[in-house]
Amino acid sequence: MRLQDTAILTNQDISAPASYAAASKDDDVLCEVQKYRTHQITDGQMQDEYREFLQKAFKPLGLYRENFLPGASSSCYRINFRDQLVAIFRLTPVSSDSIFHRVIPGASGARILEVNNVAVDESFKGSLLLGVILKDCALLSHIKGYNFVAGVVRRQVLSVFLDFGTVPVRHEPLHVLGDPGICDYVTYFRTDEREHIDYVLARSYHYFHRKVTMSKIDADRLSLRLRAQVGS
Repeated sequence: MRLQDTAILTNQDISAPASYAAASKDDDVLCEVQKYRTHQITDGQMQDEYREFLQKAFKPLGLYRENFLPGASSSCYRINFRDQLVAIFRLTPVSSDSIFHRVIPGASGARILEVNNVAVDESFKGSLLLGVILKDCALLSHIKGYNFVAGVVRRQVLSVFLDFGTVPVRHEPLHVLGDPGICDYVTYFRTDEREHIDYVLARSYHYFHRKVTMSKIDADRLSLRLRAQVGS
């Protein structure tokens, strides 16, 4: 990974003024985000861990296929929470005849990265992690010179991605796993201009701020209940 890639993925850009369009700067939020670190996978041991993590996450759901494993054109990434591996994803340049070029508005002839192999440790679902992944995918797409970063998402979890701010596409349902009962849809970010990245950063900070603040509110309420029970 280039030096400038590393700088972006240390979450320095989350402190840019554009990030605070929706909520004021909160050091507690930035501290929580800083606990996550994204690294490109390069050596053999990390590649083995990647495959094991992918299989462990997908096989119980019946989603795992051998052709899900990354090819030579893919870049693979791991996210650590402190020193613990908690998520993986990969980015793959798509071919010129892909579904993304056909259904994303304005994407004909554009350079597009596909996000896939997104797998998250079960204990981190509902945390900041999905937001970290989506933010980093958009930033990586931008610094690698791509116009769009896109993915195919199952209808059942599409709203989770839209909650972060990805853009959905209305099209005939896809059936990536070959099952007509499982409908998939394209969602994307535009990443070719800095203003598009400013949007991602602002959405990211708002998402992180909301998650951290609501967690603290819930903790406050629990503390009040416990004190009330002790007092009674």
